[in-house]
Amino acid sequence: MRRWKILGFALCVLPGSIIGQNNCVGDINEDLTVNLQDILLLLTYYGDSCVELENQQDAIQISEIHYNPGSEQGNDSDWEFLELYNLEDHAVALENWALTSGVTRTFDAVDSIPALGFFVVARNTDTLVSVLPLNAHFCQWNTGQSLNNTGETISLVRPDGTLADEVSYEDNDGWIAAPDGMGPSLEWMDQGLPNHEASSWSASLILGGTPGAANSMWGLSEPE
Repeated sequence: MRRWKILGFALCVLPGSIIGQNNCVGDINEDLTVNLQDILLLLTYYGDSCVELENQQDAIQISEIHYNPGSEQGNDSDWEFLELYNLEDHAVALENWALTSGVTRTFDAVDSIPALGFFVVARNTDTLVSVLPLNAHFCQWNTGQSLNNTGETISLVRPDGTLADEVSYEDNDGWIAAPDGMGPSLEWMDQGLPNHEASSWSASLILGGTPGAANSMWGLSEPE
């Protein structure tokens, strides 16, 4: 480690930590001279931490679960879906994100979720596409799977294996019963509420829910 004295202050730097591309130690602005401008540039960063910050994880959460469509809408095999919501102000590529419990699906390179937008994962996209908004982002979960009508745990995992979100819904024990075959979907009531808690979920105000669009309850609740 080199130790320099600049204007009465001792400065310890690791070799190469302030070397410009011209290979001149201390020439931060690379004008071929170590001068006051270099000192001022260094002082700009005075007090900054050099500890590497943990990578920020994108926040995507489960926002709607239509696990037992009512007979008025049709068969479960045609209308079941999950909806994901992107809390970030930028689009997120979903390649290698995965649903790992409840139903399963590893997302492809073509899958992405818009900023503050939605992604629908359906049991049957051929049917559900008829009620999705124009330009909705969606895919189908693995063939032969369905959501449990009495409840189960749905897990969303990032490509690095960390858990992005997990919801263990039920049709009793504090969970509203109407989404269990009476027509509405199970909706996360508001983005400001913890979506792992039963009290944060309610029945949609619309038959069949709002796949790919803002939940019908959003704006009606009062998150603390």
